[in-house]
Amino acid sequence: MKKLISVFLVAMMLLAVMAPMASAANERTPIVYIRGNGDGLYYEDGTLCVAQFEDLSLGGEDGIDKDTVVETAVNILKPFVLEGMLFDEWDNYGKALYEEIKPLFPDAGLDYDGNPTKGTGVLKKTMDDSIAASKSTWNWVYNGQYSFAYDWRLSPYDHVERLDAYVDQVLATTGQKQVSMYCRCMGGSIVMAYLEYLDEIGETGKIKNVLFCDILSNEATVISKGFSGQIEFDANMVERYAGQVDFLGKVGDGVGFEFTEVLYEIVFKTMDFFNQINVTDKVLDGVEELYAKLANALMPALLHATGMATQVNYWTEINDDDLDAALDLIYGKEGTEYRIKYAGLIEKIKYYNEHVSSDLDGFYDMLDRNGIHYAFVAKYGFLNFPLTADADLLTDALASLEHVAYGATTAKVGKTLSADYIASREALGLGKYISPDKQVDLSTCRVPDRTWVLKNAHHDEITSLEPLIWEFLNGTNETVDTVTSGSQFMVFDYETMKLSKMTEDNCADYEWITRPVEEPTTATRLGAFMRFFTLILNFFTKLFNGTLDFSNLLG
Repeated sequence: MKKLISVFLVAMMLLAVMAPMASAANERTPIVYIRGNGDGLYYEDGTLCVAQFEDLSLGGEDGIDKDTVVETAVNILKPFVLEGMLFDEWDNYGKALYEEIKPLFPDAGLDYDGNPTKGTGVLKKTMDDSIAASKSTWNWVYNGQYSFAYDWRLSPYDHVERLDAYVDQVLATTGQKQVSMYCRCMGGSIVMAYLEYLDEIGETGKIKNVLFCDILSNEATVISKGFSGQIEFDANMVERYAGQVDFLGKVGDGVGFEFTEVLYEIVFKTMDFFNQINVTDKVLDGVEELYAKLANALMPALLHATGMATQVNYWTEINDDDLDAALDLIYGKEGTEYRIKYAGLIEKIKYYNEHVSSDLDGFYDMLDRNGIHYAFVAKYGFLNFPLTADADLLTDALASLEHVAYGATTAKVGKTLSADYIASREALGLGKYISPDKQVDLSTCRVPDRTWVLKNAHHDEITSLEPLIWEFLNGTNETVDTVTSGSQFMVFDYETMKLSKMTEDNCADYEWITRPVEEPTTATRLGAFMRFFTLILNFFTKLFNGTLDFSNLLG
């Protein structure tokens, strides 16, 4: 009997201890998650809206329809070579490109006013705004995260009132007074528009923490320069990028595919030629002039065919200084017929620019003024698309670190910060903000004590960061010095899929970035030219007589 009573008392003591722990668990801050683009968009009848690259198919249930690829390539290359290259006439090239690509994106674009042509899509047909259905479908081991479903093509301001109602519903369901918000990629513009809206209506008090992870809304260089037609050619960067694509194909992350032997030969012989000829300024000017003409024909056709030109959220990622040039290139000058036709959509683009992106310092000042605790997570170690200006910035393959981290000072790809610069920062007592690889200085950031950096992780890698994300969003005034689940500078390993603290011993660049370029000599130039000339001659001969074997080219 005494033993039974003892067991009972022990059980009661355990319950007494666990009760406040359970209560504390229920007090965890609910997290509202807003992701970027790429999720399936569905019409009201439940059918899929094909609106993103993930839905692309080049035909055939067994994979790539090689006959279709050949026909498409010929239709595009003929006006490119026979009219553009020979007679400097590029209009038909742009039209051919549009006609070949547009059928692959039948429902991607919005109308002239920036609205869906067939109704607003939602993240999942079965996922309505109820809290139960909207909990994250991710396999997180944590509770308390809620995913907001939205049509990522629209203007961020098209979502703010519905997002506000959703946040209120989360608060009512959980009984909490504040939520923390976590956004990444294109979700950053949604959250920024929402926070600006809350400030306007005086309700920012419902937001506790905000984590901006890999966001593009501080500027996505590749999109900003691409939309505005700022094309630059660097053969070394193209060769590096080809190595990156091959690597990503092997690890199954991001935009990548493993090169076949034939394709590898085509890419690297071409880039070897451009590197070896060591082009003069005059020749380089000619190459860049050609690419500028290509951009004027290619970018509007490509962006309209894929629907990206009309997807307002992409325009939120364009630098304020590039916006006018981008609008002129994609929609024509002020007063032209095309520009007038898209006036409603352009108004939405400019509205976001005026309220947020034209004064990012003012936006973050507003967060400080309202007591919203925010932080940034940025990545680098991968290359931007190599034919756009600023392709040599440190990026995660899409977002540049200096912009995501908002104010970071960085070296160029494959380089380090100068010894004099590092010494000057260390003299000011700011040496701890210099990365062990000497490529990044976070002391110049907006919030250096609330900025984390991850090297050698692609833009799409997020799982390894979950503990850090969770700790920051559930904490109070967390900084890089108070969190226990991550260091300010970290490295990602694709073999182990784990993070580790960055040290001087584990922070090497990927080999395709550090691969040296052979110094040109008369012999190497001649050899590179002969290899390139033979390659091009064989390629076009087989292409136009219909004997090009795409099975070897595409795998």
